[in-house]
Amino acid sequence: MNILLTSVGRRTYLIEYFKEALSTTGGKVFASNSIKTYSLSIADEYLITPTIYSDDYIPTLLSFCKNKNIDIIISLFDIDLPILSKNKKIFKQQNIDVIISDENVINICNDKWKTYLFLKENNIKTPVTYIY
Repeated sequence: MNILLTSVGRRTYLIEYFKEALSTTGGKVFASNSIKTYSLSIADEYLITPTIYSDDYIPTLLSFCKNKNIDIIISLFDIDLPILSKNKKIFKQQNIDVIISDENVINICNDKWKTYLFLKENNIKTPVTYIY
């Protein structure tokens, strides 16, 4: 199994954890980020990507995943989540699993008001919240 960790930033320890976990299976850990960081050098291989909001971001990731036989994508940055969730099906069509919540869940979690409404609708105690 080959894994791509996106937006790794300085999370060297996570790359090391995944490499250790895959060491007995022969799987590789790939990393990507929009700027070069030390963490990238810890991965088996890496990719410098366009910025998350670039129109080239998803096509670049998809091409890299296909070329490197990547099975799973895991994002390490919350800003990456809405973009990846919108494109989850594109990756799935190539047998690449994006380990991420569905788009509607991410939209709720990224919006305090939507989170409040969700909690109220599901009878989960929450402080009263207002929009001014």
